[in-house]
Amino acid sequence: MVDSYNHDRILSRKGLNTLMFDDPYSKLGYISSLIQSFDKVVYIDLDTALTAYLRAGLVKCNRMDLYLPSEGRFAPILKDVLAAVQASSLVVFDSVNSFYSVYYDYFSRQEQRAIGDLNHLLSVFLMLLLRQGISYGVPVLVTSMLRYRKVGGWKQSPASRRLLQQKSATRMNARQSEDSILVEIIQHETIPAGTIFSCRPTISRLQAGSQ
Repeated sequence: MVDSYNHDRILSRKGLNTLMFDDPYSKLGYISSLIQSFDKVVYIDLDTALTAYLRAGLVKCNRMDLYLPSEGRFAPILKDVLAAVQASSLVVFDSVNSFYSVYYDYFSRQEQRAIGDLNHLLSVFLMLLLRQGISYGVPVLVTSMLRYRKVGGWKQSPASRRLLQQKSATRMNARQSEDSILVEIIQHETIPAGTIFSCRPTISRLQAGSQ
């Protein structure tokens, strides 16, 4: 166990940083601590959970460009997101699961495309963010729920899991432990796998429907 949690030490600027989680509160707890450690955050909030906490005054941050893509409107805002990276110190894509929830029905209804096309779209989005992040030395964090199933519908594609495994320089798993969030290193350039960091969330536990 390492008590000191230094985000700059953990987050890579050479590849994606992936945060996996079972409990949505664990992700929110980690995020609430993370965003307060950076001067300027670009946040793509696909599941809208953090937005709700921010609006309720339950999460604080320094400065944030918050993007709330709706169905079929991610691509139009991507240009603004990429332009904002240069002046930021952290980019967060939250989350892969919610991306599929938003876009799967849209693709099926409007464009009659297969799930493979959706995987390709996700890959393009993340690689554009990563390229921009590497160019300006800004870490890019992607969140993904470990066990996700939409009742009566689709669950996360194996292709998206492979993408995150292949493109991630850092992979972490967040879980709750009493009043702390434990973050375990699964893969890292310099920190041994299995190392666990502890951070204290700055939010109280509320009912949250994040994915």
